[in-house]
Amino acid sequence: MRKGIVIALTAALIGSGIWGYQQYRQNIEHNIYLENQFQRMFYDMIVDVENIQVALAKIMVTGTPRQNVMLFTDIMHLSYDAQEKLSQLPIEHSHVSRTQKFLSQVGDFSMALARKNLDGKPLNQKEMDTLEELHNYSNYLSQQLIALQNQIAEKGVKIGELRKKANKKLDQANKNIIATSFVNLEEKMQEYPELIYDGPFSEHLRRKKPKLTGGPIPKEAILKIAEAFVDDGIKYDARVLGDMDDTRMPSYVISLQPKQGGAESEISMAVTKTGGKVVWMLDHRDIGEARISEEQGIQIAQNFLKKQGYDNMIPTYSVQYDGQMVINFAYQQDDVVVYPDLIKVKVGLDQGKIVGFEAEGYLSNHFERKITPPQISAEEAREKISMNAEVSEPRLAIIPTEGGDEVLCYEFKARFKQDTFLIYINANTGDEQKILQVIIKDEGVLML
Repeated sequence: MRKGIVIALTAALIGSGIWGYQQYRQNIEHNIYLENQFQRMFYDMIVDVENIQVALAKIMVTGTPRQNVMLFTDIMHLSYDAQEKLSQLPIEHSHVSRTQKFLSQVGDFSMALARKNLDGKPLNQKEMDTLEELHNYSNYLSQQLIALQNQIAEKGVKIGELRKKANKKLDQANKNIIATSFVNLEEKMQEYPELIYDGPFSEHLRRKKPKLTGGPIPKEAILKIAEAFVDDGIKYDARVLGDMDDTRMPSYVISLQPKQGGAESEISMAVTKTGGKVVWMLDHRDIGEARISEEQGIQIAQNFLKKQGYDNMIPTYSVQYDGQMVINFAYQQDDVVVYPDLIKVKVGLDQGKIVGFEAEGYLSNHFERKITPPQISAEEAREKISMNAEVSEPRLAIIPTEGGDEVLCYEFKARFKQDTFLIYINANTGDEQKILQVIIKDEGVLML
């Protein structure tokens, strides 16, 4: 009997060892895969920045508007692609925020100048001087990124390991090589010229005062606001991690730690110092397999917004990925969809809980508009759309312009063969204001 027990225990230990080794190997393979992905993203970002620098240099010597449009279009796509790659790397946001802003503004500035060339307007000397400065900064950024890549290769630092905070020795190495390099970059990038132009990332738009109401809120009240916002039946210890004063809406960054362990995880959020409004919230827990439907997710998000005092919010489109769903909600006034007043809500489809929230658009723009009747009829607006397209009944919508204004439009959903578009016709002038292609994928609906 005892011999049989020994044999069984031995077999169990061997089986457990084999299973543990397999898990160990899978973990290694997964880490290698992630590291290869991060290295590829970093390399692709450097290539994008190098190409931005080259395209800006070409603009310095070309004299034809047609060639300028092609170059500006290339710069726009390269800038946005580089920014996307940078945002996916496991690097603290505070270490790359100005670099991301630089890439965003270069891309949008290029788009604005491309449209100017398409309208037959030549670039003036001030714009050429600005482009030359941007070229110099992109050249500097390219050289610094290449130098950093060489250091990473020489020191054997793995970019993916930046996510692991337990290894103090590794943290120190990363701090000295990667973090310090990006901090130095940030200091240099803040000196690039201020961009004033007709685009959504323009400096003069960022200086617009948000439409926040109310007085200053003390820290103690801010913590209670944070706890009440979550209100998921879990007891949390709330504390202020720091201030965000160099933003359009100065805020406190709050951490909510569950008082008892278990499956619960930390929640972080930013709450405005004026008015005590939650700008964003993120639950850091791992999301499991989706168990609830898209319709249920939308309803959960809508109920959450009503509970938080956000009435008359309607879902516009959504994206699903990794067991979670992000729904964009727009404000509706007098049956008019007001797209600038936007709130994003993320729902974990495994438990049906709110795991993300972002309301900067709403807090920046929301007010009760005086909406005047349109100057043209829906039928007249419909005539502006190709007769080859199948067009649904329109609805009125207010959309933002790239210069920060707002315009009342008829929103048409149009289908041509297998493609679907949203077409916005100015309700006062009859001009085509904007057109978006609707891309329907398994994970949701995207607009391009």
